[in-house]
Amino acid sequence: MIYRLSFALLLTTSMVQNALAVEGGIGRPITGMQVQPYNAILPAENGGVLTLSSIYYDGGISKSKEVPIIGQLSAGLDYKVSYNLINGIFVWNSTDKWSVATTVGIPVQYTDIRGSINNLDAEQSTTKFGDAVFSPVSFNYHFSPVMHGLFGVSIYAPTGSYDKNIVSNAGQNTWTFVPNVAFTKIFPTGNAEISTNIAYEIYTKNDATDYENGDLFRMDILGLKRFGDVGSDGLGAGAVFGWIQQTTDDKSNLGDRFDGFKGKALGIGPILTYEKKLSETTALSASFRGVYEFDVKNRPEGEAYQLTVNYQF
Repeated sequence: MIYRLSFALLLTTSMVQNALAVEGGIGRPITGMQVQPYNAILPAENGGVLTLSSIYYDGGISKSKEVPIIGQLSAGLDYKVSYNLINGIFVWNSTDKWSVATTVGIPVQYTDIRGSINNLDAEQSTTKFGDAVFSPVSFNYHFSPVMHGLFGVSIYAPTGSYDKNIVSNAGQNTWTFVPNVAFTKIFPTGNAEISTNIAYEIYTKNDATDYENGDLFRMDILGLKRFGDVGSDGLGAGAVFGWIQQTTDDKSNLGDRFDGFKGKALGIGPILTYEKKLSETTALSASFRGVYEFDVKNRPEGEAYQLTVNYQF
């Protein structure tokens, strides 16, 4: 039976957390960043996994479109964001069919935002701690040696830096609850996989601005071909597809003015991976991807790059 390291418990590592359709346009996820190799497979043995993940996003909303942010309106917004997450996963109960884990992630975020608020050009940049994300319990079920599923609920807590008088916030000032389901199908003959991550994001109200973001549905799909024998060290290459769709209206005076400000985005791009087994109980893996957005509405449109390094012990 093939058991590998799962990144699914990054649980949406997804991703950029500043209060940015939703208030400011983004919400938490970045298109195509939430699925990872072996997404629905935890290590077979009890132990820990340490993950370092960095995302750079460059995108914007046209100046011809008004955007609600920090309780005001901006004529367009431009974003440059570097989101860096240290994530710990502890697998504390494993059997042949089940694995159970707990996850905690702490982000640090650089945010640079430009807009025009009240007809005045505004540009701000900050580097601050973002909102912590944790999953008390996630369950991994192995249907067969080649088919795996994972379910968990991640929770974003409003622990990050937030000030309603600035636009470049690293925190969002909301609780967010994210039920998450992941599946991985392995094809041993071709040493390949298809992984899918599906989630639904539910936001509480931002009391500082009296703005409540609408709920988001998102789905990310990854197809990956590894070179060499199954289970061996080496490189892999594939593609990632992402879809974000807002399902309910934003709730506020500004949200009502824009007919709910519902947003959507699609994105696609390549991914490269590398895996190295260090010993019987330790392994190192890394991945790099670029995702390019299209068919975007009420969200910034741009490109994102993610580098993830994973150490299993």
